Amino acid sequence: MKESYNIIIADDHVMFLDGLHNILTEIPQINTIHVATDGLQVLRILSHFDDIDLVISDINMPKMNGLELLSKVKETRPEIKFFLLSMLDDIRTINNAIRKQADGYLLKFADKEELKAGIAEVLLGQQYFSPAVKAKYMEGVFNNKANQEIKLSKREKEILKLLADELTSNEVAEKLFISINTVETHRKNILLKTGSKTTIGAVKFAIENGYFD
Repeated sequence: MKESYNIIIADDHVMFLDGLHNILTEIPQINTIHVATDGLQVLRILSHFDDIDLVISDINMPKMNGLELLSKVKETRPEIKFFLLSMLDDIRTINNAIRKQADGYLLKFADKEELKAGIAEVLLGQQYFSPAVKAKYMEGVFNNKANQEIKLSKREKEILKLLADELTSNEVAEKLFISINTVETHRKNILLKTGSKTTIGAVKFAIENGYFD
């Protein structure tokens, strides 16, 4: 665990941005807080600083929205954690955030203690999707009217199959020539997508739904 973290916060509503800044100053581990009002400003900050650990962003912003920014950051600086803070709770937006590898997603009406706890989880290398976001995601997945199908990517299926064969995350990383962090990210996404608490549960889900056929 690092002793201090440098972050960027982005939101086009200045009053909300100021409030968020004040809350984050209460977290002792946070060192520097850069402020932006759109996605392009975030990219400019990232071009000047190579020590950013976390981006906290709204989704609805001018010039470049939060989901577009998420894609850019994960493509160019995958080591940076990305936390979405939004009023949007529709299944399509949440699913896109998961697909684009968001590390956290919290709705803006959450209290500040949940915000601080969620950020702490993400800084420690975990994912944090609030109970409200998880509930909305699973509601969409299992709602027949929504006609949603849980889709695992080719790489996710490949990793899950190897985990089902009782390979460790280290062994999977070596076999696929990828980092263990990449394996763990995929594993967490698989658990979230399938609504499973453990890898065994995800494997059971995959077998029951013919993912290994």
